[in-house]
Amino acid sequence: MTGTLVNIGEVKGDFNSAEPPESKVDSIINDIISKISQVGVTIDIRDRSFPPKVSDKIEHNQLKKNRKIVLQYKSYSSHIESAYNIIEKNVVNGKQTTMLILNDMYGSALSKFNIDAWEPNMDEVKKHADEIIDDVKKQLNNFLYKSSNITFTKEQMSVGINVVIAHAFVECYVLENPNDTD
Repeated sequence: MTGTLVNIGEVKGDFNSAEPPESKVDSIINDIISKISQVGVTIDIRDRSFPPKVSDKIEHNQLKKNRKIVLQYKSYSSHIESAYNIIEKNVVNGKQTTMLILNDMYGSALSKFNIDAWEPNMDEVKKHADEIIDDVKKQLNNFLYKSSNITFTKEQMSVGINVVIAHAFVECYVLENPNDTD
């Protein structure tokens, strides 16, 4: 058996090495990813077109590197709505709760770039759009690994995170709506 040896000097105060209680709680987003990871989809990676409203939002936020997650979302768009409908039968306001969590993660990402979440400076959002999405991905990844109901592979989780974030982007919970700003 191999491991990492950690030498701890003096501990001043309480020390608890037990697993945190939040890691024993199910996540709605894990349920969504589980459901969309089980559907059969045909992905055409050559189709790089977006619906006009989505293209406007991509351009408005100047999303570049992470446009690809919206392409992944296109293949799963009807399935994610179906997954949310199933979740809504078991969890009151499941979709809304998920979107609010993602919006909170977006707000946290904005603050890391010193952007006011209440009145975001669009020049700064545009400048950091891809980094903001990357930060939301990282936050969501950490959030999901801390929950107890992981029923899919790491690869499915990676695609699922992209699809869930792209869905929140399309629904205007992550990054800015071109109709709401100048």
